[in-house]
Amino acid sequence: MGQAAPDPVAAVPPPGKLKRVLRKIWWLHSGVALAFGVGVMLFARAGLAHADKVMIALFASWLLLFIALRFIVGPANRREEESLTRKGIRVATNYVIKQFYQQMFFFLTPLYASSATWSFASWNWWLAPILLVCAVLSTMDLVFDHFVMERRWLASGMYGLAMFALLNVLLPLVVGCDHATGLIVAGAATPASVALLSFSVRSVFSPQGAILTLGMTGLLLAGVWYGKAFIPPAPLTMPETSVGHGVAGQYECLPASKHQIRTDQLEKLRCGSLLREPGGLKEPVVHVWLHRGHEVSRQTPNPAQCDGDGSVFLSELDPTKLPKDPVGKWQCETWTRGGQLVGVRNFEIITKDGKTLEELHAGSAAPSPSPRDAGVD
Repeated sequence: MGQAAPDPVAAVPPPGKLKRVLRKIWWLHSGVALAFGVGVMLFARAGLAHADKVMIALFASWLLLFIALRFIVGPANRREEESLTRKGIRVATNYVIKQFYQQMFFFLTPLYASSATWSFASWNWWLAPILLVCAVLSTMDLVFDHFVMERRWLASGMYGLAMFALLNVLLPLVVGCDHATGLIVAGAATPASVALLSFSVRSVFSPQGAILTLGMTGLLLAGVWYGKAFIPPAPLTMPETSVGHGVAGQYECLPASKHQIRTDQLEKLRCGSLLREPGGLKEPVVHVWLHRGHEVSRQTPNPAQCDGDGSVFLSELDPTKLPKDPVGKWQCETWTRGGQLVGVRNFEIITKDGKTLEELHAGSAAPSPSPRDAGVD
């Protein structure tokens, strides 16, 4: 009988003590980086007044990221035999890249989360969780170094997402353009930058490469244009919104918030939105009134003279726009003029005796009593 082949798993020696200690130190460093990232998120949430300056710094970091990813780190830039100096430069550059990724993703996450409408009826909140996953992933040194950076397509994808999200916020803040324009520019610039990051300049500008890049740019532009309702207009936020009715109060700014309104109390039905954006609003907003999912009215709200931080916009529903049977679920949606959802206020109109639409349907569906059940002989 031949000698049994050695077990390949058993042949691999266990990691040395120094390697185990270094691995624990890296995980400890990942925990510290995650805590720092949480601090960046808190700053981004509270320091919106300085967001334009921070975004310019992040844009400069993005340029450095491009140079580092393109020419220094990654398997494409690694040689079989490297000097200790080159290895040291690559390790240091890789560390700096992670810091840039962490700052960028952790800063962008709360901006998009604050601007999103957290409702399954809107679906414009999806970007914030993805940014958060990328932010946490960038703090995990062992995963980032040995998995993300070793796969250029994955590193380029993270870079493209960061660039798109950054430009979408940066342009309205710094240039002062409306959110729809910023969205289009971000969509147009991202595919070319990812292509130049992933492939050589000669490949990108070859006939096949140019056609592919232009095609991807067209697809992304079509996606952001027709899907702009699914992308929040960061950093525009709507911290408060309310629906009220009746005569306005003496010092009223936003209407008194009501969640249920009776059909005999619908006079002066109005919706208010408190909006905040660093440097002021970049474009007008629109109020859309919906009844049972169908649009009833679309109008440009009027600005209200209110003290404090932010701008208040009010719209009053024309009584002639009310349907014959107004009972049911209603929404007052706030949109940018460019077609991005800012927020939704849900309320309900009930009958004058306090019954909801569901209760009315339940009552009409109940079987009529038989003569015996009604006590009739």
